[in-house]
Amino acid sequence: MAHEVDLESFKELEREAILGVLYRDQAVQSMEQERVRKLKTQLQHLRWKGAKSSSQEYEEKCCARCQRTLGVLLNRGAVCQGCSHRVCSQCRVFLRRTHTWKCSVCFEDRVVKIKTGEWFFEERARKFPTEEIFSFDPGSVDMDLSSAPRAHLRKGRGLVVQV
Repeated sequence: MAHEVDLESFKELEREAILGVLYRDQAVQSMEQERVRKLKTQLQHLRWKGAKSSSQEYEEKCCARCQRTLGVLLNRGAVCQGCSHRVCSQCRVFLRRTHTWKCSVCFEDRVVKIKTGEWFFEERARKFPTEEIFSFDPGSVDMDLSSAPRAHLRKGRGLVVQV
């Protein structure tokens, strides 16, 4: 649903204020995208750091994260409920409220989902699987302010501003 707003009906000062808001919005969105990209890159590096791969041979009893050898009686490791990998006690992060733990990678994945807001969309899809919900995704906004004095917002906001 696109609304077209004709900025010609506004005074020059009002047009400048509207375009200023649009420029700041574009800057904030690009900073947010960069922040999310950095968080996801850090998570990916953490996954690669201790990931088991088929190209390397690992002992049967070693931690999936730090590759330390696990003991027979002490520090035998335990299976993470998130990824089903066996991890040592040093690679576990305990969750306060639930009195459970996750491996360091699953915990960081959880933190990234919280910081980026992805948890909301996952929960909504889980709770309302058959409903088609139209939403605003800040990452889907295509804003081209480089061709000033025209500014177009598409895909999520439904706003087209023309000067």
